[in-house]
Amino acid sequence: METITPNDQQDDRANILLDKILGAQIHYVSMKGRTEAQADEISMQQALVEKKHLEANGHHVYIIPVGGATPIGSVGFVLGFKEQVDQLPDVAIDYVVHGSGPGGTAAGLIAGAKVFSKEAHPTQILSINVSPKPESHYQKVVDLGNDALGLLDLETRISLADAHFDQSYFGDEYEIPSEAGSNAIRLLARTEGVLTDPVYTGKAFAGLLDYVRIGKIKPGSNVVFWHTGGVSALFAEHKIVGEIV
Repeated sequence: METITPNDQQDDRANILLDKILGAQIHYVSMKGRTEAQADEISMQQALVEKKHLEANGHHVYIIPVGGATPIGSVGFVLGFKEQVDQLPDVAIDYVVHGSGPGGTAAGLIAGAKVFSKEAHPTQILSINVSPKPESHYQKVVDLGNDALGLLDLETRISLADAHFDQSYFGDEYEIPSEAGSNAIRLLARTEGVLTDPVYTGKAFAGLLDYVRIGKIKPGSNVVFWHTGGVSALFAEHKIVGEIV
């Protein structure tokens, strides 16, 4: 488990508390002085060491990288997009907006939109980054989407031209709350009773609201916001939650 905001292990909260209730053994990788990519690599190397140890003791091991960003994980979002189309047969969706971290969600949604959008009305996937990413990251997301399409035996392929990523809304840093994100959390909670979180979905919804405000999403558009979880972060350390109330 990577941590940007160190937790007081005598005061476990949010996902860490849930992990411990479920009996998970946690290994912490500090991100202090490291980039996200460097911490990801260290996490994977430690996971591979642990995998060998567990397998030597008769366990079957499956490694899930940060964010579950694997072809198998992205297949779920390809098929999720198809399910969205099936559930809204009479609605032409102009935009799907979601928060993007490691890229597994974006890869699947972009691929799903390419394959399953209504032929005369393709859906654009608007991916709001929740952490800084180098340009090279986006090609990796495209490759992940194409790998997912391959697993589904679909011939269609995606390219960077099919993607739309925006790094304008994560604020100061990943896991650090933003004013716009906190405002978006309050607005959605108080008007619709839907809770988003300060790390992922709150910042993504802030991006959606701003797109509407500046006209990037035009009036009358049909927009679907994909809520990809993270609500337990509302109960995390104050440095993560910020000034929501």
